[in-house]
Amino acid sequence: MKDKNSPKWFQQAIADEPQKLSVKIKGSKIVYNAWGDKKNPGILFVHGGMAHADWWSFIAPYFSKTHRVIAMNLGGMGDSDWRKNYSMETWGEEIVGVCKKEKLKKPIIAGHSLGGMCSVLAASIMKKELYGLVIVDTAIMPPTNTPPKFDLKIRANNVYKNLSEIKERFRLVPSQSDALPYTMEFIAEKSIKKVKNGWTWKFDPKYMKIFNVESFAERQSIFRKKLKRLRCRVAIFRGEKSVIFPGRSAKYMHELMDKKSPIINIPEAHHHIMVDQPLALVAALRSLIIDWDHSKPSKAQ
Repeated sequence: MKDKNSPKWFQQAIADEPQKLSVKIKGSKIVYNAWGDKKNPGILFVHGGMAHADWWSFIAPYFSKTHRVIAMNLGGMGDSDWRKNYSMETWGEEIVGVCKKEKLKKPIIAGHSLGGMCSVLAASIMKKELYGLVIVDTAIMPPTNTPPKFDLKIRANNVYKNLSEIKERFRLVPSQSDALPYTMEFIAEKSIKKVKNGWTWKFDPKYMKIFNVESFAERQSIFRKKLKRLRCRVAIFRGEKSVIFPGRSAKYMHELMDKKSPIINIPEAHHHIMVDQPLALVAALRSLIIDWDHSKPSKAQ
């Protein structure tokens, strides 16, 4: 990508290209990006639904001097293999598998949206082996909340003849205003692949079948229990303008964790924080890591 209108910091970040690595987990190749020295502490970034590892490619380099940084593609998304069947538990196992393959030291997992949910499951598997978990704009709701309406039409991804046409079709889900055009352009380019008759999206639309009204209550119940029982450090980042993570849900999660884990609100950010407030996200995560390295964990037992 060569966007002359993008700022210098962004151009420098994406110019720091990662290693492309992979690991076989439960029969599928899971592809991930890597920056930094393996001798350093580790950070693993996990993307949201229909997304991919490169959502973190202008965030990760800001940590590569001090950490071994990984941004993975969950199964069925990005450059990872598609699976016959999908589950939150399998994605959680993929996260754990990448951590083990990399032998990350003092590992921190930062998961956005769907990636935040899967990271809670990974953290519950890793227990005290995980140094810390950062949940980025992922809402775990009180049991009294009414399930959202699901209207997901599962169909094959369209094929577009022209590269410009498919890039113009790129949208955020949920939509939001104030997204930076250069971050959108970069992510859009990394979201597509060349096929026989043109261009199409990388993600497997079949994975969305697991998200429905019937399974919502059970899934939320599992996450409530897992989050409450975590023994690693936990922090929650929330976009102050997020439409899917209202303040009441943040308050509930804070209480669920006995008010021992911070809720950090990112000013002017919507759900996709890295797309509209990337440097604020970097600053918040850097500050959190410094604090964790110089303070006693409240959740450790």
